Amino acid sequence: MPARVTGWALKRLLDCERRLWRSEHARGSDAPRGDHGDVLGEKSRTLEDQVAATLPDLVGPVWAPGVPFADAGAETARLLHETTHAIRRPVLMSADGGSSATPAFLLREGAAVVVRDVRLAHHPERSRDSRVRSSFAGWLVREITGLHVTRLEIVNGLGEIVELEPLRDGELQSLVERARELLGDSSEPDLLLAHSHCQDCEHYAHCWDRAEAERRIEVAPSVTRARARLLHDEGIRTFDELAARTPDSFRHRDLRANAFLLQAEARAWSTSRPVWLKAPDLPRGRTPVWFDVEADSDGLRAPVPVYLWGLAVEQPEPRFEPLLAELTPEGDREAWARFVARALEVFDDHPEAVWVHWHDAEPMWLDRYITRLGAPAAFVQRIRAPGACFDLHRALDRAVRLPLRSTSIKFVARWLGFKWSNPDADAAWSTAQAHRARETRDPVERARLLAQVASYNADDLWAMRVVWNWLQEQARAQGS
Repeated sequence: MPARVTGWALKRLLDCERRLWRSEHARGSDAPRGDHGDVLGEKSRTLEDQVAATLPDLVGPVWAPGVPFADAGAETARLLHETTHAIRRPVLMSADGGSSATPAFLLREGAAVVVRDVRLAHHPERSRDSRVRSSFAGWLVREITGLHVTRLEIVNGLGEIVELEPLRDGELQSLVERARELLGDSSEPDLLLAHSHCQDCEHYAHCWDRAEAERRIEVAPSVTRARARLLHDEGIRTFDELAARTPDSFRHRDLRANAFLLQAEARAWSTSRPVWLKAPDLPRGRTPVWFDVEADSDGLRAPVPVYLWGLAVEQPEPRFEPLLAELTPEGDREAWARFVARALEVFDDHPEAVWVHWHDAEPMWLDRYITRLGAPAAFVQRIRAPGACFDLHRALDRAVRLPLRSTSIKFVARWLGFKWSNPDADAAWSTAQAHRARETRDPVERARLLAQVASYNADDLWAMRVVWNWLQEQARAQGS
């Protein structure tokens, strides 16, 4: 019998058809869920517990460890037919067994049913995935019981109950049929989405390693899905074919307008060498201060939005200075005050200092903290002065195209030979360690987790230093 269509399968379908296909046909080949996924799972269960505590006359969880799925489905159907209890962790299974859903709760309002789920997102009502999964659960309630579903609700990450607009049955049916197709005997979809979309997927290596081996144009960062279609229409499927074209040979105006950069990137991939657009433009005669923050993925909604301010002043042997926050609002303020004080010392010792960061997160967090917690006028004036902060990624992007799937610091520095002490660490991993440190009551464990975060932050600083030095060497070589 083909695999059941579930709410989770529909989520994967919306995310990526290939991901859904591989979840069924290539089981066991996916990468394990990371620490960040575990933390999100723990937070979701906590939120569900909080909602359950507010519901009178609640039974369940019906689907619990040790309970066969089919038995949980039969018990859910019985409870809906014979009682008006609120039900936690119900199993809604279609009569043919081919579809199932497991929302967090089913509530009763007289003879009608309310489907209530939980999501950590602050605006789940804006997500098509939330609408689809809740509508699917409501659809199965109607099929199993004939009862009217009066509302679809989600408790969001702020603890608020928001209502969802249900999907039309026809649209939902089409999605279910497509999911069933992919879970059946269909061939693997030949689909490659944007790198930023794919990089956290458990099937990332399979899809992207194959695409790179096949020399597909989609691996080039500037080749969006829309551009890939345009290039395919012009008979171009590999980066070698793109590199060989002349700018005036393109028919579509977008390809002609962007031919210079597209082909530079294609040549980099085709030759496995950097293709220079111009000599790198780095600040001269100034002391670099390597600067990177570790910020919570919840942003300003987190109790401590930035839990580490990391810096290192360039000198023959630069020293890493991690300004870690105690994971409380008071600790947040104290860490910011220490960072501001240290920054003023750096400016006093190195009036020409330039704060080197990667992308725009660091200036953004500086502005947010100045607004939230305030800072001396001397600090604000100096850190916001023109040229005080320098985006190293922007300098790289303006100077060169590289044979890389992404120009994140992880890809660029590794390409230059730099190695992180923990190769699996990334921003999501860092946030997960901070959340675990905040939750633990063991001070030794908390110190251990935060030390790992600090080590990761230090590696990010040294990675920037490697890229800076490489660009500086190239600038000298090109006579800039």
